[in-house]
Amino acid sequence: MGRSWRRRNKNRHKNKNAEENGEDSRRKKKTPSNGNNPYTMVEYGNFRMESFYAYQGIHDFAVEKEVDDDGNVVSYKFVSCTSAEQKEQERQRWMEAMKGTLPASFRIGSDVDVHLRQRLEHELNEMVGQKMEIEIEPRGGDFGNRESKAEIKLIAPAQKIQFVPHSYQLSLDRQTIRRNPKLESFHNWLKVQTEAGFITRQETVSMIPPVVLNPEPHHMILDMAAAPGSKTSQLLEIVNFPSKAGDHEPTGFVVANDSDHKRAYMLTHQIRRINSPAIFVTSCDARHFPILKESQDGEAGTVSEGIFDRVLADVPCSGDGTSRKNPGVWKSWSALNGYSLHSLQLAIALRGAQCTKVGGYLCYSTCSMNPIENEAVVAALLRASEGSLELVERRSELPGLVARPGLSTWKNLAHERSNRQIKDNNKKNSAKMQARRKEWEQKEMTDCQDNMTGVESSLARNAQDDIELENHEDFISIRTKFEPKSLEDMEELKRMVESSGMIEYKTFDDVPSKMRKRVVASCFPPTPEEVSSFHLDRCMRIMPQDMNTGGFFVALLKKVAPFNAKARARFIALQEQLEAVEDDGEEEGEPDLKRVKLDSESKSIEAGEDGKEAGAAGIDMVHGYLKRDFLIEKDGTKSTTVGKDDFVPVSDDIFIPLKEYYGIDEESFKEGQFATRAASDKKVLYFLTKAIKKQLIDRKFQEKVTVIASGLKAFVRNSKDCEATYRVSQEGIHLVAPHMSKRKIVAGIDDFETCLKSGTVEIKNFTEEFQKQVRALSMGSFVVSLQGYEDDYIKKLVLVMWRCRSDAVKFLVTQAEVDGMRSKMRAIKETSAGSIASGGDASI
Repeated sequence: MGRSWRRRNKNRHKNKNAEENGEDSRRKKKTPSNGNNPYTMVEYGNFRMESFYAYQGIHDFAVEKEVDDDGNVVSYKFVSCTSAEQKEQERQRWMEAMKGTLPASFRIGSDVDVHLRQRLEHELNEMVGQKMEIEIEPRGGDFGNRESKAEIKLIAPAQKIQFVPHSYQLSLDRQTIRRNPKLESFHNWLKVQTEAGFITRQETVSMIPPVVLNPEPHHMILDMAAAPGSKTSQLLEIVNFPSKAGDHEPTGFVVANDSDHKRAYMLTHQIRRINSPAIFVTSCDARHFPILKESQDGEAGTVSEGIFDRVLADVPCSGDGTSRKNPGVWKSWSALNGYSLHSLQLAIALRGAQCTKVGGYLCYSTCSMNPIENEAVVAALLRASEGSLELVERRSELPGLVARPGLSTWKNLAHERSNRQIKDNNKKNSAKMQARRKEWEQKEMTDCQDNMTGVESSLARNAQDDIELENHEDFISIRTKFEPKSLEDMEELKRMVESSGMIEYKTFDDVPSKMRKRVVASCFPPTPEEVSSFHLDRCMRIMPQDMNTGGFFVALLKKVAPFNAKARARFIALQEQLEAVEDDGEEEGEPDLKRVKLDSESKSIEAGEDGKEAGAAGIDMVHGYLKRDFLIEKDGTKSTTVGKDDFVPVSDDIFIPLKEYYGIDEESFKEGQFATRAASDKKVLYFLTKAIKKQLIDRKFQEKVTVIASGLKAFVRNSKDCEATYRVSQEGIHLVAPHMSKRKIVAGIDDFETCLKSGTVEIKNFTEEFQKQVRALSMGSFVVSLQGYEDDYIKKLVLVMWRCRSDAVKFLVTQAEVDGMRSKMRAIKETSAGSIASGGDASI
C-alpha cells in the first residue's frame, strides 16, 4: 500500500512541475491546487445516507452533559428534541462530527508494571499534557475552499478516557501527529513505546467491547472476527495476568479467529508485542466455528453449550460510523449494504451464542449506525434463544461513557435494484462520461479557433459534465445536498427518501420476491410483546457528536440458561435459512466490505519481509510462522487437500537433552507443554500453556480449524557448534526461566544494565560474583534475571545471553526489546530514587 501510494503521488507532483514549466500534461486536471496536500479531495455528504437516518429518527434526541474543569463527564441525560429547530441543530452536530477529523487515541497496556506506567504517563504529560499551538493542514473535501492554507489552532491537552483505564484521547488526528514537525518527538515516542508493547494505538470506540465484556484472568475468551487485533490485544492483556499468587503462567486464554488467513497473520504481528502465550490464533469461517463439548467423555457428552466465558462478535459491517477516518463512506454508502450483511452478521452471532457457556457473556458490536445491522440482529438472536439470552445493562458501570439507548423500532428502507445492477449502471454511465471527456480533450487540442482560455475551457467541460451527472439517476446521492424544510414533517422526509430510489417496506409481506434474498424477515422490528421482553434499550449506541469519536454499536448478552430443544431447533433452522440466503446472494453481487472488514487499524500493520514471496505448494513464512492456505469446509472440518501444520509434542530425543542441559524441572512441564509445528523441520520449540493444551489441543480442536499461531518460542535451534542443539529464545524466556536450575544467573541492577550494552561485552566489566558464574559456563546460551524479579513472568526482566568462545558475552535480544528493557530499568531506578512527581502520581 505504501509504495503504490508514493508512486501515485510522485506522478501527481511530477505533473505539477510540468505545468509550472509550461509543459502539457494529460493529468493536469487531477492535480490538487494545493501542492502541499497530495490527498484526494472528497466531498462530504450523501443524500441517501442523510435522508435514511433522518427518516429513522436518529435526530429526535440530544444529549445534555455536565463536565468538570478537566473536561470529564460528570453526568448526562437524553432529552427529546421537541421542535424542528432542535432536530435540525442535532442533525448539524451529527454532520459536523461525521465530517470532522477523528482524534487519535491510545492506551497503556493493563499488564504494564505500575512503575513503568507512571514513567510513561509522566513523559506523556510533558509532551502533550498542556495546551499548545499547532499548525493544522486543511483537510481534503472542502470543495468550496480548495486554496485554503494551514491555520494555527490552540490544541487541548491529552484527555483521559474515563471508562478505559490508562487510556487517552488527543485533540489531534493521526495525520497531524505524523506530519507536524512540532510533534515529531511525540510521534517517535509513540512508535518506540508501541513497538515495545507498552502502548497500543487504538480508536476510542474500539476499546469499548473488551471493557463491556469485563473479562477476568482465568477466563476462556473467543474473539470471532479478531483482525487486525487491537481488541484482541486488550483482552489478552487481561488473561495474561496470573489468576492467583504463585502462578508462573496464565490460566486463561484468548482464541483469536479471522476468516481471512492473511488478516490472521497480520493479527499475529499485533499480538506479538504483548509477548503472551495465552493466545491461540485460528482462521475459519466464524459462522461454522467449531463448538467444543462441555464434557470430555466422548459419546457420553451432552449437546454442547460452549466452553467460553466471554465471546466477542465484532462482526463485518458496512462501517458508516467510520466516515471520519474513511471518507469514502460518503460516496459508497447504500442501504443495500446493511441488508447484504445482515444475514452474515446474524449467522456469526448465532454461532457465538452457541459457543458461550451458561453464565457467560456474548458481546455483539459493529462500527455501523444502521439498525438493520444492529438492533435487528440482536432482536433475531433474542427471539431464537427462547429466553436463554438476555440483554445486560452496563452503562452505570462505565463512568464517562455516553451511550444512547438502542432502538425498539425502525424503518426498512431499501433500493429496488441490487448492488450488481447499481454497479453495472454506474459503469455504463462512467463509460459515457469518459467518452464525453475524451471528445472535449480532442476538441481542445485541435480547435485552434477556440477563443476561450484553458481555464474557461475546463469550466465549460465541467459544466457539461454536471449536466450529464444531473441526468444520471444516481446523481442525487453524489452531489445533491440534503436540506429538508422540516425534520418534523415525516411526509416530506418520506418523499426525500423515495426520491433517492429507496422504498419503505412496512412488513415482510410487502417485500417483492426478487428482494427477499436481501430483505429477510429478521430485518423487521419486534412486535409490541417482544419489545417489552427484549429490552433493546439496553443496547448502546455511540454517536460521533457525543464523545468526539466514531459511530459504534455495542450489545452485551448473558446466557442465563441452556438452549432448550425448541431453541436449538430454531437456531439450526435459522442458520440453514441464512446460509441459503448467502448462497443465493452471491449471484446478485456482494458489497466488497462483506468479505473483510477493513479499518484504519489494519492500515498501520504491514507484512514483514518474510511474507513477500510465496514458496512452493502455497507455503510461505510470516513472522517466523509457517503459513499454509488451508480450506475450511462448511461443516467445520479442515480440507485434506493441503498438509496440516498443527502443534505436536516434542519428541523425547529432543526434549530430554534440553532438560538435562538447562536443568528444567520435569514436574513443571509434565503435561508436555513444549510443541513443534507438524509441517516444520523442528527448528523452533514452542511453549504452550497448560490451559490451552488441556482445553483446546487435547480436545482435538486443531482438527477443525486452521491453526495460525499459539504459544511463544521457547527454544530455537543453534546455528553454531556447541554442546546444546537448541538455545533459549528471548520470546518465551520469562516463562521458562523460573523452571530452570542450570545456566541461570541472578544479577544485581548494575550487572543487568551492563548486559544491555550493545555488542560484545567483556566479562571483566561485571562484578566479581557475576564473572565467577559466567566463566563457569561453557559456550552457549544462558539466562540472566534481575534480582527480585526471578519468578515474575509479568515484569519480564530476564535476558537471554550468549557465552562467547572468548572471555565475553552478548545479548540475544532485538533492539526493540532492549529499548523496552531499558525503559523498565529507568522506571525502577527513578521510582526508587523518588524522581517522579511527589506522591508517585505522574498521570495527566
